[in-house]
Amino acid sequence: MPNKSKDQHGYIDFSNTVVDYNEGDVVIYDHVDVLSRSYPLKPKTTLLGICCQGKIELTVNGKILEFVPGDVFVCPPNAKVEKSEHGDDLDGRAISLSDHIIQGLLRDKMETWNHMVYINRVYKISLGESCAQEIDLYYQLLRSKLENKRRTPSYSILQALLRAMLLDLCNVLEDVDGPVDEQKPSQGKMLFNRFLSMISNNEVKRQPIATYAGELAITPKYLTMLCLKYSDKTASDWVIQYTTEDIRFYLKNSNLSIKEISAKLGFSNMSHFGSYVRKHMGVSPSEFRHRK
Repeated sequence: MPNKSKDQHGYIDFSNTVVDYNEGDVVIYDHVDVLSRSYPLKPKTTLLGICCQGKIELTVNGKILEFVPGDVFVCPPNAKVEKSEHGDDLDGRAISLSDHIIQGLLRDKMETWNHMVYINRVYKISLGESCAQEIDLYYQLLRSKLENKRRTPSYSILQALLRAMLLDLCNVLEDVDGPVDEQKPSQGKMLFNRFLSMISNNEVKRQPIATYAGELAITPKYLTMLCLKYSDKTASDWVIQYTTEDIRFYLKNSNLSIKEISAKLGFSNMSHFGSYVRKHMGVSPSEFRHRK
């Protein structure tokens, strides 16, 4: 049943847009033209759309992009979609995903995703006809599961379908040579990319920003400035995002005790770990582990 998206999750800011499924972390739009009623858009989530019929022209952060059937739109959080122009024959789908669900689904591919979406700013992916049909099949299967009146699909099934779709997109992204803003990445872009790689590859990700900045031979202030420039997130936001995803992963996918997870992720004691989880995830570690 279509419903209005809501602001209270802090993820979706399309308050006047009718959506077809809203779980908070995952929002589905069966028809992309409904988004045109909300321009300009500045989503707090990653918005993925595919053009199935007709064509649409979008202005994203001042760049004009034209999408035809088979093209996928990748809009990272806080990118501004200023306007669109399209004909009456436009048909397409869109899915909005929160940062932490993308992080959880693409743990082993996050460097590819971050490099292309934040460093090279690839907002448009042109798929071959067969690949575009496969992406649409993922979408149709997802909708079929959601519309099954006899049985509500488990969240793990929805995650598996979304992960498969995102992995396919990552495989395409790895083959993309452009378009990019510059032929050679700037020093700032390279530093930002190294910062994300450092967080991703550190087992203990929750470290002072000064530690990461020191390894990059820059000041913490300059590191945060770079992060804001290329992602609209602070350096601390990125560390929190990666840290909370590690917490989610180990609480849900390991047999480690909460004390062992706390130590593994670099927390000095259980009390500090519990306070951190409550602050950033809304519940205690034990409650999160046992929540379905």
